[in-house]
This record gives sequence, C-alpha cells and structure tokens, in this order.
Amino acid sequence: MLGLLFPWLLVLFWFWFGRRYNRETAVAVSSSSIIRRRDTIRSVTYRFLPALRFASILFLIIALSRPGKGVSYSSIKNLGIDIMIAMDVSGSMRGEDFEPRNRLAVSKQVIRDFIAQRKSDRIGLVVYAGEPYLQCPLTLEHDMIDDIVNEVDFETVHAEGTAIGDALALSASRMIDSTAKSRIILLFTDGRHNTGQMDPETAAKAAREMGIKIYTVGIGTKGKPVPYPTGIPLVKQYMMEDLDDVSLQKIAGITGGKYYNATSSGVLRQNVADIDKLEKSRVEMKQYHEFYDRFQWFLTAAMAVFSLEIILRSVVYRKVP
Repeated sequence: MLGLLFPWLLVLFWFWFGRRYNRETAVAVSSSSIIRRRDTIRSVTYRFLPALRFASILFLIIALSRPGKGVSYSSIKNLGIDIMIAMDVSGSMRGEDFEPRNRLAVSKQVIRDFIAQRKSDRIGLVVYAGEPYLQCPLTLEHDMIDDIVNEVDFETVHAEGTAIGDALALSASRMIDSTAKSRIILLFTDGRHNTGQMDPETAAKAAREMGIKIYTVGIGTKGKPVPYPTGIPLVKQYMMEDLDDVSLQKIAGITGGKYYNATSSGVLRQNVADIDKLEKSRVEMKQYHEFYDRFQWFLTAAMAVFSLEIILRSVVYRKVP
C-alpha cells in the first residue's frame, strides 16, 4: 500500500516545491513606469522552466505505469517414433498386376511417399528374400534413406525364398537400443514364409516383448493369377498368387498392429496412408513469458529534468530582492 502511495506523495511534493520557487519577488517602487522593460536571453529562456516541470511530471506518470518489454519463448519438442520398414524383394514381387509397373516398383514409390510424410521420425530399412539384409539403420536423414529405397532392386538379395521371420527378427534387433516411446515395424510381402531360421510368429512374440508393434501389408489377392515377365516382348506367364494372409494377420495381431491387404496400387497407397494416420508423432510445445521493467529509465529522466529545473531556478534564474 505504501509502495503505491509514495509516488503520488512525491508528485504532490514536486508541485509544492515548484510553487515555492515560482513565487515572484516584489520590489517596492512608486510607479511601474520607472521600470524599463527589456527582453534578454535570460528572461526569454526563463519562460521555458514550466516546460521542464511538465516534462518531469510526464516522465513520472509514465514510470508509474510500469512500462516494460515482454518476451515469449516457445520450446517445441518432436516426440517422433522409430520405424523399421521390411521390404520383400523376392522374385514374386516381379508380378505386373500393379499398374503402372511391377509390385516392387509400386511398393518403393509408396514407401518413399510414406517416408516424406514422417519428418520427425527415425526410419530404417531391411530388405529380404531368402535372407534379410540391413540397408539402412534408424536415421533422421530421410533424403539418404529415400535414395537407398530408390536403388533397391531384385539383385539386392540373391538368396531365393521369403524369410519373413528372419526379416522381422533383424528389424526388431535394430530397435534394441531405441529410446522412442513408440516403435513399429512395417512389413511388405506378397508371399508366405518358406525359409529362414526363425518362424514369423516367434519373431512377432519377441517384438511384442520389446514393445514393438508390427503392421503387415499383404500385396496381391490370394488365388488370383498374376502376370510375370518372361523376357520375351508381349509374352507373359501367369502364376497363382500364394499370399499367406492368415499368417500376416496373426503376426500383426500378436503385437497389437494391423493387417492390410493391398489388391492394387491404389489400395496399397490407401493402406499406407491409414498406417500414417494411426501412428502419429507427438509434438510438445512449451511457452515461456518473461517481462522486463523499463520504468527505471523514465523515473531517472523525471528526476534529472526536475533536478535541472530546481538548479536553474535556484542558481541561474535566482531573483535577488
């Protein structure tokens, strides 16, 4: 209370003190006509003293309003997730039932589009056929992994077959040291597990113990004839689709993930878009506000101007009776 009252008492004191020094000194003369009036620099500048008083009061009022500068800080923390992509590059991915190219080419483009959407996530890549190979560990360098995906072809893995279990095991092993709160494996395949050291269900259970969720994408339609290139122009050979959708559903179910069946390039894109919506990164934003007082500048100016006025009235413009 005293802190609020003191500045106003100071204003009243300044008014009282100023009036005391503003009093005119009376000189007894018989007639004002004997006083010769003449304007001098001293008399002219004396008229500006009230302006100093006004300026000092103005600065004091501004100081009492507590001017200041507010600064806001925003801290944004991306809580990205870790994603390992396991991509089937076995010979069956040569199937040309996905427009406009074969299954592998369309899958690669869909994966590249998916990577472009996950800006704050670490993404890694495993390719597999009869054996799995790590192509890229978890990284935030999305341009690099995009180039790697683009370069993948059927010659990347020479071993024949489809080792889904080993691909899942290798993908999960790359997340052992991960500190991300959410970790997923995105598995693409158009066939069934037929080789390798670990069966898919065992690999899925191990992933579940590690807190990893698996999403499986089965490419093609079970029991449907699929055209394959023969190396002879305009000549195609057809093979029956051998997609093990039951096993893929079980793998996803064990870990709390989901199975998708991509029967065309359009459906494949939609499947991956759905996964993108399900597994979203979280963003935490914290805002900080700081306030810096600037009233000291105006208070100092008020005191300086007022002191100047008092000195001028008391010394320079002092009137001697």
